[in-house]
Amino acid sequence: MVAGGLSSTAMAAGKILDTTKYYHVALSGEANSRVIIGHSEDGKRDSVAIVKADDIKLYEDFNATLWKPTVEQKVNAAGGVYYEIKLVNKEGQELSVSKKDVKASQTSFYKAQYAYIASDGIGAMTVNSDVVSIDEDGVITFAKGPDARTNFYDATAGKMYQYALVVKDGAVKVMMAEGTPTDVPEVEPKSGDCEIMGLWLKDVEENPFTLATVDLSADVNDSFELKFSNDVKNSEIGNLFSEKKLHAVPFSSMYSTAVYTTEYAEASAKAKESLAKAFAAIKPAYASYKAEQTTAISAAKANKATTDGKLIDLAANKRDLDDALTDFSTEALKYLRSLSSTEHPALWNKLDSVRLSFEEIMLTSGQALKADDEKLKEYQAVVKRADKMLSDIEADAKLAFQVVDSVMNVFTNNPYQTNASATATFKTGREQTNLDKFATSGLTSLQRNFLSTGLGVSGVDKVMVGDDLMAVGTAAIADCVETESKDILTADANGYYAIAIVDSLIDGKQAYLCVDTNYVAEKEQYFMFKADTLSSTGTKNEVVAAFGKCINLFAYQLTVNPEKLAGDEVTINTFMPTATTAGEWYSKGITPTKAVVVIRSLANNSHREVSVAADVNDPSYKNTTITFKSLEGPKPAFEVGDVYFIKSLKKADARKPYQVMTSTTGDNIVGATAVYNNVPATQWIVTTANKLEGTYQLANRDANKNYFTGAATKIIVKDAENNIYVTAGKDTLEITAVPDMKDEYLGYKHINDADKDHLTFKLTATNFVNPEAKYYLTMGKDSSVVATADADKALELKAKNDGTLVELNDANLSAASYGFEMYLGEDTLYFRNVTADGNDLMLTKLETKDVMKLRRVNDNASQYELLWNVEDNGNLESEKIAVDQNGNVVVVAPTEITNWAFNLESSVTESYLNVTDAPKNVTISLMGDEASKVTAVKPFAVIKRTGLELKAAATDNDFVLGLDTAYVNRPNNYRYAYYITKPVDTAKVGSFDTKAYMVSYADSTSNETVKYTQDGLTRIGFVHANRVEFGNNDSLAIAKPKAVAKDTINIADKEGITNATWAFAIDEDNEGYYRIESIPAANTTAKTYVSYLNGVLVLGNKGQAQLFAINDTDMKPTGNEVISTSDVTVIAAEGSVQIIGAAGKKVVITNILGQTVANTVLSSDNATIAAPAGVVVVAIEGEEAVKAIVK
Repeated sequence: MVAGGLSSTAMAAGKILDTTKYYHVALSGEANSRVIIGHSEDGKRDSVAIVKADDIKLYEDFNATLWKPTVEQKVNAAGGVYYEIKLVNKEGQELSVSKKDVKASQTSFYKAQYAYIASDGIGAMTVNSDVVSIDEDGVITFAKGPDARTNFYDATAGKMYQYALVVKDGAVKVMMAEGTPTDVPEVEPKSGDCEIMGLWLKDVEENPFTLATVDLSADVNDSFELKFSNDVKNSEIGNLFSEKKLHAVPFSSMYSTAVYTTEYAEASAKAKESLAKAFAAIKPAYASYKAEQTTAISAAKANKATTDGKLIDLAANKRDLDDALTDFSTEALKYLRSLSSTEHPALWNKLDSVRLSFEEIMLTSGQALKADDEKLKEYQAVVKRADKMLSDIEADAKLAFQVVDSVMNVFTNNPYQTNASATATFKTGREQTNLDKFATSGLTSLQRNFLSTGLGVSGVDKVMVGDDLMAVGTAAIADCVETESKDILTADANGYYAIAIVDSLIDGKQAYLCVDTNYVAEKEQYFMFKADTLSSTGTKNEVVAAFGKCINLFAYQLTVNPEKLAGDEVTINTFMPTATTAGEWYSKGITPTKAVVVIRSLANNSHREVSVAADVNDPSYKNTTITFKSLEGPKPAFEVGDVYFIKSLKKADARKPYQVMTSTTGDNIVGATAVYNNVPATQWIVTTANKLEGTYQLANRDANKNYFTGAATKIIVKDAENNIYVTAGKDTLEITAVPDMKDEYLGYKHINDADKDHLTFKLTATNFVNPEAKYYLTMGKDSSVVATADADKALELKAKNDGTLVELNDANLSAASYGFEMYLGEDTLYFRNVTADGNDLMLTKLETKDVMKLRRVNDNASQYELLWNVEDNGNLESEKIAVDQNGNVVVVAPTEITNWAFNLESSVTESYLNVTDAPKNVTISLMGDEASKVTAVKPFAVIKRTGLELKAAATDNDFVLGLDTAYVNRPNNYRYAYYITKPVDTAKVGSFDTKAYMVSYADSTSNETVKYTQDGLTRIGFVHANRVEFGNNDSLAIAKPKAVAKDTINIADKEGITNATWAFAIDEDNEGYYRIESIPAANTTAKTYVSYLNGVLVLGNKGQAQLFAINDTDMKPTGNEVISTSDVTVIAAEGSVQIIGAAGKKVVITNILGQTVANTVLSSDNATIAAPAGVVVVAIEGEEAVKAIVK
């Protein structure tokens, strides 16, 4: 396989490789094609794939088409020059194709293997100088584009192979031809079947590449960071672009602020001013006039009139009254109109009625004005009505302005208005009623009380308040939208987006990057940046700028030059205000123009500031290199094989943060609320660890699934103490070590061979909704399996060996499946589920190959999923067993949530006596002859009858034996082994005291004194020994004068099967009787048992085995210093040996080395002979020699 040059015409002149750039790799003759490494949906297999350039939309996908070619000159064994070419994509994956299962016999595209990527595959591609050359300056030139072939020589086999990529309908496979070094093979596809894939390098044309929000922030919580090569210096404002984490926000619309006319505001202000002037003039004049009237009335009440007549004519203050009336009339008529109406007079008419009513008050000569004067009372009523009307009109006007202003303020203060003809809406009721007060007509209109030009009134002193009031109403219902809101994303900001500052709020609202209208350098008019807010339009994902702000200054678009190996160079496009005289845009509005973000050097480079430039030709742009900030920080110390839990710290994952795989979600990594030490599917094992680069890959321990898609991912330590890490994909993860449970079958029920032999099971079921209720599987109607609460009806199961043991994705773990058989009466039953059964689990007498696997669902050791017929290691893709709403046990689909947990309750079928109250004293007697018991006749174990065969010195206590466990409490032990002992000192019978232990003499050698066999069978005896503190405290040290290491028996290593331990095999035909089992005979696996041969205990086969009863006793055993030998008794004492019943017989005592200690003829039936401490052999004439231990 070879990376070639350009198109055929361009290659003629040669293609010089730019080693600083990435290239596209295309199929020869197909410019729109792109060669990539495709990632399968299951994340298990990467392979060579072909995509179309037109279909690439995302930057991530675009980057996947970029390759870094390297060329290295080589010399073969014959001295010939050739070149090796490698292609590594931008993700760091090498184009290395697997050779696995690729065979020369696969001569058709259909049979050929897909071009899977493998680290140990074919990665170095070889070509000759007619394809590529390297000159003396190291310049690499491609002359043409070759076929995708490579030759591979296997020195061991002496064969030459050629591998080639072949393509058909966009699919890529591998073919291979086999030959020899002298007969170089060549892959030749059949005509019309497929074609050899030709590769050629293509320059990156899409430059720059425009980044969409999904490229920058695919997830709502994804952020990105930028790095400026020439960043700010000595700045007081800093660089929000590089100092903060950013998030690209894909608003569907970004609206400019609407502009409203000022007509209403101006009309309202003018009318308020006019009305205020009117009331300011009228109210004081009216009050003064009324005051003079009051003065006249008070004087008339206090003094008698001197003549009859009108008060207005006789009043002492007549002149003041006239003057006040004149002032009042003059001021009022500047503003008020006359509208004579009995029912609905205008304000002037109402006020003037006070004058008219005052003129009606009469005085009588010689009399004072009475308080109850009828005309006086009428006057007072008129005044009251006039005062009220004046007050009401003023209040009505104030309220009308307040209400209408409020409606108009809401309307004109809304920055979002897309209707150029929009008008304010006045709701029926209060709002409409008050708007009507500014109408041009109507009894409730304010204008009817005031002068207006339509009345034909003239005069320079006249104020047309009515015109101003009507103008308010006209402006309120008029179109006052000067410029409507416009979506800039559909215009000059198409493809732009807002950039939010992560974790930054202003008055509780999200902060966004914004070009500021303030200058960072006023003389040069260099704008700066700030954080500011946007407002919602009321529609989801739409925003609008506030008044005084330009929405374009919030809009950004990032583009990159992706072909540079050194890093993706970023250009940040935005807008800036059109430079004007400082401050003018506040009054005239901002006219935005396109710009790019730059770093400017100011004041002789004394400080640098982030700013904007009008275009890329600005020198500051050329001196500003912006890239995405690479992931920097300490590297984790993960090792291959380490196991972790992974918890996502994204806000979106907060409800279910733990990353796991389950049996209900297929091949997807999903969130969970908890993880478990005993469930491998919730755990991740490190499979790749490049500590130098800080790149790692983790895989699920159960399923064949990588955590990171594609190649290993860079990870840095964010918070080591709390196990917080950040990945190159911007994910923040908590990665916590999983405790080593030291279980090679972790997460799955394992039944070993011993369990299969000795355990029977009941299959239980519990529902997570009511876990206290336990159900058992039993047989229902028509041989179906159903759940019952009656434990007595439960099926009893035995595990068979039909299942298989399969490695999990973590090769350190395995899980086994099992076939089960059940017993019902004389019948043996098996589970079955075939097509005819539907979903029902059935029982059948016909043996099936169906198997089950029990998978832990949490850390509760009694809760498992019951998997049905798992294929290979597809534990999370298997059908499962469940219980339906009717209690039927059914087989359900892999992704179905069952809410049922299962368990195997076990019971042991004992084949050996299990003594649970040891240590204790027992007697061991022959079946059918309870008086014949095992005892010690040193150095042997024999059968004697109580009361008959022992001398008077012996009692029934001589038949009492000690029984103690020998490494019984260990996993998977069903052969319970015991020690059989007699005490050496009856005062010392503790577990670690020296005792005489019954042993097999299988490893003892007979001599002239002692014979350890009888008729070819090994004898049994007692030897002094003591337990020692290792091997579970059950190991046994045999007492010898020169003991060596082999004289200590490690019971734990031997798993209780030794010459000094005994097991009591249960006889199925004789309840309460046992065969006493010992270690198998030498070099065999055949078990040996205690047999009774003419009073002597020996070891024989099962057919020779004697049955014994093991009986508890309250009697105490005698010491082992007294050992009976027929009619003679030998007693080992301190510094001597006592011999009873051997008068006249010769006695020879020797030490363990054979040296004679004593040689004499006894003259007494009770003789004491001095002897050294230690083991001695006592030989008495006519008797068997015996050993004794002298203290």
